[in-house]
Amino acid sequence: MDQKLIDAVTEARGTRADAARPEIVTHVHTKGRLTARERLELLLDEDSAVEYGSIAGKTGEGDWIAETGGGDLVGTIGGQVVVASSTDYTDQGGGYGAGRLGRLFSLAHEQRWPLVLFVDGGGSRARHPRSGLGHIEFGGPIGRFTIFDGNAELSGWVPTIAIVSGPSFAGHASLAAFSDFVVATRGSSIGLGGPPMVEAALGVRLPAVELAGVDMQEVKGGIDLLVEDDVAAVNAATRYLAYYTDESSGAASATADSVDSLVPDQGPYDMKKVIEALVDADSFFELRPAFAPALITALARMNGRSVGILANQPIVDDGAIDNNAAIKISRFIEICDAYEYPIISLVDTPGCVANWPQKDESEVVEPGITRWHTRPIISHQNRSVPLFSILVRRGYGLGPRLMTGYSSAKGVPALCLGWPTMETGRIDGFSAMQYSTAIDDIVAPSATREKIIRVLRHLKRDLNRTKKKRPIDSW
Repeated sequence: MDQKLIDAVTEARGTRADAARPEIVTHVHTKGRLTARERLELLLDEDSAVEYGSIAGKTGEGDWIAETGGGDLVGTIGGQVVVASSTDYTDQGGGYGAGRLGRLFSLAHEQRWPLVLFVDGGGSRARHPRSGLGHIEFGGPIGRFTIFDGNAELSGWVPTIAIVSGPSFAGHASLAAFSDFVVATRGSSIGLGGPPMVEAALGVRLPAVELAGVDMQEVKGGIDLLVEDDVAAVNAATRYLAYYTDESSGAASATADSVDSLVPDQGPYDMKKVIEALVDADSFFELRPAFAPALITALARMNGRSVGILANQPIVDDGAIDNNAAIKISRFIEICDAYEYPIISLVDTPGCVANWPQKDESEVVEPGITRWHTRPIISHQNRSVPLFSILVRRGYGLGPRLMTGYSSAKGVPALCLGWPTMETGRIDGFSAMQYSTAIDDIVAPSATREKIIRVLRHLKRDLNRTKKKRPIDSW
């Protein structure tokens, strides 16, 4: 083959490199962010990436045309194969990766590869940059999915992660909404209608961060984690993905043998300290910490085994379960069930409370049950992953049912434990229900970790099933 032909393709592909556009790279770096390619290089293991769609077409004169808007790749993270895509927002607002994302969704579905997307961008381009130029295009559908139905189909089949690092609107925000885990960097924004659309409709020009800033999304449950910068976002995504595989072993934290002293007979205490004492050292990874903080959801490990942690937090609103906490429980059960994470549920709650909106836009919180409180019970009823119940102290009203499901449900708890601090048999002020005293054993807090680990050894994780259990709620 004529070397000039090979050199021409190499030269066209080279125009996509950061070295070919130093001014743009400098502009991105002055904002404290990484370029689209730097993010992918940081995310993926060295020398693991295979890029799809770097050459987009050919001009009428026969010159090769490089694809623009970002990059779509298959590579590995910690040795685990993933599909990864990064939008280049500096290139006319970005596209969906480099235009091969739908094709890679088909591969991800067939091969059961997790998905990691950097989704800063303005959605679909109103006018494609090569429109009307008479180029021969190489892009086109390969496989059964577009980006939206593909992302929806992958939900609950493989972990899907979205990283928001900048303005994310329209289609890019939709990609985030479909994902299991959304991590955003400070100063970013997420919304379906961007500033130009709002201005056209209302005549008011708002900055993206003011219109749909991630600080607001964090407390409303729109994202799972807010971090400082791109490096922290990649680290968070990598850590979330790591729980998809188990480790061979794990050591207890330094405070595991002193867990007996962490729960007082009365009064508030920090449930996070209890959790950290029960799980493997440095394995506690909390999700949605600012949303419904009276309820803790986290991934962790016990002797290397990946588990989900569901716990009431007595130092916030006494651990009462409000509307948002009920939603938080339900979706977390779905994630654990879909990806085979046994659930460790630590119960210490006075029961359920309802958030009632008022005409003046204020909110009244009072004892009661809303429609949202039924969602965890439905999720538990359809759960097949094992659950370990620990009655730490109080289990009043309907609260324990939201935390563990009914003892007569399709998926009964694998082990029901009570601690010596448990309170049972009392009528609470929120309903006429009592907490069931049907538990398997009363154990010291310090003996709980080993007992759970021994049962976990007998429970196998099934990631080889051929059918998806369930999708993950987009909330």
